[in-house]
Amino acid sequence: MRAEGRAVDNELLAHISPAHSETVNYHGTINIEVGTELAKLDPAGYRPLRARRRERP
Repeated sequence: MRAEGRAVDNELLAHISPAHSETVNYHGTINIEVGTELAKLDPAGYRPLRARRRERP
């Protein structure tokens, strides 16, 4: 924003995260491919559980 000539307070920048997700737009909606997500379901309609990673000693 500063490169575009806009004034931005340092105090404000302290509360902004650089994290971004491709699936979340500025309006707060999430874009998903319904067919892809439905294909992940088992015959009962559930997604498989994620396996926990084993911690190395």
